[in-house]
Amino acid sequence: MAHGNCSDMVFLALLAVAVQWFGFPDTLFQDLGPLKAQFSTKSADMSAIIKFGGGLLLMLGMTFSGVRWNPKNGKMAGLGGFIASGYTAYSTFQADSGLFVPRLFYVYAAILLLGALHIFAFPSNPLPPKTPETKNNHGNFSDLAALGLIIAALLCFFYPEHLFQETGPIKAQFKATTADLSAMIKFVGGLMLVIALMLSGVKWNPINGKLAGLGGFIAAAYTAYSTFKADSDVFVPRPFYVYAALIFLGALHIFAFPSNPKLAKPDAKKA
Repeated sequence: MAHGNCSDMVFLALLAVAVQWFGFPDTLFQDLGPLKAQFSTKSADMSAIIKFGGGLLLMLGMTFSGVRWNPKNGKMAGLGGFIASGYTAYSTFQADSGLFVPRLFYVYAAILLLGALHIFAFPSNPLPPKTPETKNNHGNFSDLAALGLIIAALLCFFYPEHLFQETGPIKAQFKATTADLSAMIKFVGGLMLVIALMLSGVKWNPINGKLAGLGGFIAAAYTAYSTFKADSDVFVPRPFYVYAALIFLGALHIFAFPSNPKLAKPDAKKA
C-alpha cells in the first residue's frame, strides 16, 4: 500500500495547511519565526477567500492520497501543480519588488511542487493493463466539471475583475481589490487548476474517487455555507456558489458515479 510515501506526506502537509486556514487564519497575518507575514490587512473579503482556499487545499490533499498514481494518470495533474507552484512563487517574488522575502506562500508552493514532481515523474505504481472495460471517457462529467474549473482558474489568473463586478444575476463576490486579495485570488486559481486537471486526467473508479470526492463535498459545502453566513443568512447569488457547484458536481461524479470499473488488484504499491 506504500502508506507514508511522498503523496501521503504531501497530503499531510496540505491537511496541515487546510487546518491552519480553517482554524488559525490569523497566522497568515503574523511573522512565524523566519517567515514574514503573508498578508497585512484583515477584511471580510480576505476571510471569505481564505475559507474557500482551505477547502480546495483539503480536497487537493485527499486526492493526492486517495489515487494510485501511475506513469499516465499523474501527467496532467503534475503539470497543473508545476504551473500553480511556479506561478505562486513568481507572483510572491514580484510582489516583494523582486526580492526574496521568506513567506508562507513559498512553503505552500514547495509542497505543491513536491507533490507534482512525485505524481508526474516518480509515481509509485506501474501502468495498469488495458482491458475491454477500460474507457477513455472524454467528455464525461468529470471532464465537464474540469472544464468549468479551468475557466474559473483562468479568470482568476487573467481577469480577476470578474469577482468584483456584477454579471447578470450574479452579484460581486468582493468589494474592493487589495494586494493581499489579489495574491489570494491567484493562489486559489492555481489550486482550482490542479484540481481540474486531476478530475480530467485520472480514470476514476469505485475506489480511487472516494477520498477526493469526500474532500470535494466538504470544500463545496463549506464554501456555500460560509458565503451564505457572510450575507447574513440570505442567499445572494455570487461566484463562490458557482465554484462550489462545480466542485460538488465533480466530487459527486467521482465519488458515486465513476465511469470505470474497479481495477483488479495488481502487485503494486499505492501512490
